[in-house]
Amino acid sequence: MPLRPSVRVLVADDSPRLRRLLRDAIEEVDGVEVVAEAADGQEALHRVQACAPGVVVLDLQMPVMGGLLALQHLREAGRLPRVIVLTNHADVMYREACLEAGADHFFDKSAELDRVLDVLRNLAETGEA
Repeated sequence: MPLRPSVRVLVADDSPRLRRLLRDAIEEVDGVEVVAEAADGQEALHRVQACAPGVVVLDLQMPVMGGLLALQHLREAGRLPRVIVLTNHADVMYREACLEAGADHFFDKSAELDRVLDVLRNLAETGEA
């Protein structure tokens, strides 16, 4: 029996094509639903406030406000969604900066999409988001 969606996800990426791909892949995970999308960090902050997702999948390189700054604002404001950074800028410097700023996970967009889905699947199964 499929799980009722319990994990609410916001996808923030400046590429409409990638947002669509992520939405389609994420919504195949039982117990997970995408409740909002954002094309930049500022829009992501507004959507977090409006939709209260349990998880934010966040790109780093976006116009208006990048993902790292958006992550810092989320944490400073006391917003506590889990944050999964999914980026093409997967070198150690960015990884360390994101984890230090409060990201829960950091994955390489070109090679680790399946790990994002694994994290979401685990959250849905354990009810931790």
